[in-house]
Amino acid sequence: MTNTMSSRTKKKSYAPDGEVTYRTKIPASTQAQMDKMAFQPSGPITQWEQDNFYKAEVHSESTSISKLALQYLEQGRCEEAERLFIQALEVSEQSLGAVDGSLERSLEELAWFYCNRGKYPQAEPLVRRLVEFRARNLAPNDSLLVRTIDQLSSIYENCDAPEKAESIYKYLLALQEDALKSDDLVISFTLKRLAECYVRQNAYPAAESIYLRALTIEEINFGAYGVEVSSTLQDLATVYQVQNRLDLAAFVLTRQLTILETIHGAEGLSVASCLLKLGDLYTQMNRKDEGEPFYRRVLSIYENSYGKHTNTVQSLNRKIQQLYAPQNGSPNTTVQDFTVTITGFRP
Repeated sequence: MTNTMSSRTKKKSYAPDGEVTYRTKIPASTQAQMDKMAFQPSGPITQWEQDNFYKAEVHSESTSISKLALQYLEQGRCEEAERLFIQALEVSEQSLGAVDGSLERSLEELAWFYCNRGKYPQAEPLVRRLVEFRARNLAPNDSLLVRTIDQLSSIYENCDAPEKAESIYKYLLALQEDALKSDDLVISFTLKRLAECYVRQNAYPAAESIYLRALTIEEINFGAYGVEVSSTLQDLATVYQVQNRLDLAAFVLTRQLTILETIHGAEGLSVASCLLKLGDLYTQMNRKDEGEPFYRRVLSIYENSYGKHTNTVQSLNRKIQQLYAPQNGSPNTTVQDFTVTITGFRP
């Protein structure tokens, strides 16, 4: 597999099937950007959290009003605080006539006030203004723009408008695809956010297609067995499972299991979680002989971690004992073997 990011340090490793893969050492600056991109739907979406921003506080009439509003808020005087936040915004708009640092801050503070009180319809136009401004003035991979769009998407979800949340991520994706390389990791972040929107709308075929696109980008950057692709594999397996495409879900989880064993060892609890899902999938496919070894491995891990007489272990023991118990009316489902690579299933 070719890694197009030549500026990064690559370490050769071997997948269990013999395929040569490359593990990428991410530069600290890139890792920091990835951390900032993590979904953060609640709390302020303020750019003065960013490094080297507002080292010297901007003094203005609106700033003084906002400080007083915060004092009232600490005293529980919420209605008075709201009026002051609104006043601070009005003063900023009248005195500046265009968005700058003070007006951005006034917009954010009022939006934060409404979000924290569940008043999402009131917060929506404020955050939408911030998105519009930052989309014009920031690069499409800027973490501040991404976080602002995350906030707006969360507001739409809370307003029971998932189609608008989907639309705002499509908007961000279009900006990024126009400005960045097709294998930029920032695009994979946005793709996965869009896929989550589809999942919440039960639009699983659409979510599957988007997750596969994100997976392709991660494979280009990290290799097919890079630890960074694990969470996307898990999301993809869930989408396959809810569509009752259980053989595909099992294949994807088996690949995730290989990655988790590399990270945590054969006895890790995250490994046990993946094994348990695989056991459940094979049982659901009426392939209990294949599912039982997964359960047995989970049982061994749980016994070593929790002790043999804990409720967790006893519950799993009962599950294994009931595995072959007669079940009236159980269909004998035949599922074809799945032996080709995931690449063959990309749309």
